[in-house]
Amino acid sequence: MGHRTLIVAANGRVASRVAAKLSAAGNAPDVLVRDAAKAQRVLVDDRGRPTYRELFVGELANDETMRRAMAGAGVAFLAVGSSPDQVELEKHVIDAAQQSSLGHLVKLSAALAAHDAVSSVLRVHAEIEDYLVKSDVPHTLVSPTSFMELVFIDAASIRERNRWIGTAPDGVNALIDSEDVVDVVVEVLRDPSSEAKPRSSPDPRRSAGPMSPARCPPSVAARSPTTRYRRRHDGTSWKLQVLMSGASTCCSASMN
Repeated sequence: MGHRTLIVAANGRVASRVAAKLSAAGNAPDVLVRDAAKAQRVLVDDRGRPTYRELFVGELANDETMRRAMAGAGVAFLAVGSSPDQVELEKHVIDAAQQSSLGHLVKLSAALAAHDAVSSVLRVHAEIEDYLVKSDVPHTLVSPTSFMELVFIDAASIRERNRWIGTAPDGVNALIDSEDVVDVVVEVLRDPSSEAKPRSSPDPRRSAGPMSPARCPPSVAARSPTTRYRRRHDGTSWKLQVLMSGASTCCSASMN
């Protein structure tokens, strides 16, 4: 086990920002990506400088790639995008973490992951979570609900019809700014064993997009402007909760 931080699948939306924040704080991580050309575009700061210490390029399913990337790592962040291969890819990373005696693995999961969930995404995360727990790799699961900026996908419909169209006739969805998730991940990576303190985030309406805050759906605007989180330790289990004003987003986590 090494002492460096490794970001797996670092070209992703959350992972790339985690790398950027660590780098800006003087703790540039090692990164593992499949697409080196994309990394040259995504994993750079405002001045065009790399936001990583060492770049590893290869497939997550490749044993040698994972062995090299994990060799110097003490803590790692895993955030693989949804795909038909997600379960097998993340299990392979967990196996590599176990073989290298990784000190701590932080995995981006999803709130309410369960084997009997209606959503296939939640079922996928439930299977991976179970595998991670059984691996005995010390870990934290960061499990947010839907990212608030996804609302902007329907910005045109909201602007033109004052409607947010979905598959359910009615309901409540506690959304979270993905930047807050990035902040949580960075704090855990910096000190996986410490108790996190409540904090206030910037206004969740900061997300840039074609729809102004004034045109946000009322259910979204009502939940701004603050997001806090706290972490509690109970025996061998970590519990992370992301609390939004007026609504709660449950984040589950465990550390063996």
